[in-house]
Amino acid sequence: MDSVRRFYWVISIIILGIIGVSCDKFEGDQTIPSYIHVDTIFLGNNPELAEGALTHNFTDVWAYIDDDLLGAFELPADIPVLANGEHKLTLYAGIKLNGLSGTRSPYPFIEPRVYENFNFIIDSTIIKNPTVTYRDNTVFAWMENFEDPSLGLQPTSNSDTTINRIMYSSSNPPYGLASGAGYLDDSHAIFEIASYDPEAGGLDLPRYGEYVLMEMEYNSNTQLLVGLFIYEIASGIIQHSIVILKPTDGKWKKIYVNLTPAVDQYSSADYYNVYFHAEKQAYDDLEYVYLDNLKVIYRN
Repeated sequence: MDSVRRFYWVISIIILGIIGVSCDKFEGDQTIPSYIHVDTIFLGNNPELAEGALTHNFTDVWAYIDDDLLGAFELPADIPVLANGEHKLTLYAGIKLNGLSGTRSPYPFIEPRVYENFNFIIDSTIIKNPTVTYRDNTVFAWMENFEDPSLGLQPTSNSDTTINRIMYSSSNPPYGLASGAGYLDDSHAIFEIASYDPEAGGLDLPRYGEYVLMEMEYNSNTQLLVGLFIYEIASGIIQHSIVILKPTDGKWKKIYVNLTPAVDQYSSADYYNVYFHAEKQAYDDLEYVYLDNLKVIYRN
């Protein structure tokens, strides 16, 4: 990882404790701020990319004034700015890595919204709900949205059940006409599936600190473990767990799984595959895992 990238990564994590911090002074003795109100950040289409469903879970806005970090603010946000007149305003979409509040970060694959000559007015509130897009150099290494009957997921040898493709009569949450489903009952106690490529065998991902994340939507009434299979010809297969997701109480939830540390730890791997694992938790109850809009992403 080069020094600039490492600095950016460390700052992303350290600064998490300053959600909602006050801003620095930008002009003389000004004490009355201008305000920017951001309700939400929208994700728009980048026509240069085949990006799949445009779903997101942007939880924060990271604000910069004249390229100086103002702070990270949980949405909806009222951002106080000690500035008056025209300044450069930059807004980044923020996420929670692995769904954890302590790992908030700007989403590295999203282009920020830049207002070159934003007019700040003292003691006034200006509303901005920006639309952002994936960066042009974003690479979607693997996607599965279950719209195609041919699935890029298969049960592993540990599993005693399989992945099902279920159809909906109308567009379902979070998006589309189909999703994946795994069921656990008294006869099927282990659900484990993994991505696969019939030609390459697995995913060739960038190493040495390059960002690699997986976007996913899930709906489950049981715990779901997400991890990576690391394939090394010399030493075999390593099963590396990354995050355990809690039941969602019947609701769909979007999460950004950080694959970067695992890929970096096993940088000599020949290739990787993501996997999903659930085990039967209770007697007499049907347990389920629904999945949709899976995307493994990095930047070229």
